[in-house]
Amino acid sequence: SSLHTHPRSGQVPAKEEAVVHRIVANLVALAVAAIAPSPTPDRAVVDRLVFSTGLTEFRSERSRAKRQHRWLVTTTDGCSAPLVGSRGKSFDFRLACERHDLAYANYSALARLGLGVQWDSALRARVDDQFQRDLQASCVQRRHSERLRCDSWAVIFFHAVRVAAGP
Repeated sequence: SSLHTHPRSGQVPAKEEAVVHRIVANLVALAVAAIAPSPTPDRAVVDRLVFSTGLTEFRSERSRAKRQHRWLVTTTDGCSAPLVGSRGKSFDFRLACERHDLAYANYSALARLGLGVQWDSALRARVDDQFQRDLQASCVQRRHSERLRCDSWAVIFFHAVRVAAGP
C-alpha cells in the first residue's frame, strides 16, 4: 500500500510517517545484525566450515565467514609437503589442505583461549578423517588414468599428516 498524502498540502500525515520511520529503522537494525562481525570466536563457525561445507564451496564460504567473523584464522601454506607441494600431474590437494589448515589453526586457537574446545587426539583424528575424505573427493574428479596415482598420493598425504602433525 502507498502512503496517503493530504489532498491540499501533499504532506504525509505524521502518524503514517512515524510508522514508516519505525519500519525502516527496524529493517536497518535487522540488516546490520545480519552482517555484523561476531565479536567472539565461535566453534560453530569452524565446525560448519570444516565438517558441513562442501569442498567445492569451501573457498567462497571461508571468504564469507572471514568477512563476518574477523577472528577466523584463514592463513594457509597449502600442503606443506616438501618437494611435492599442493598439486602435481595427477593430484590437486590445495582445497583439502586449505581446509585442514583452517581446522588446525582455529581449533587450537579456540582451545588456547579456553573457549570450550579441547584440541586433543579425538578432535585431531576427526579433522584428519575429514582431510582424508577431502583428499579422496579431489581424486574422484580425476580421469581414470590419473585416479589411481591420485589415490596413492592421498594415502601418502593422509599418513604424513597423522605422523607429523599436532596432538
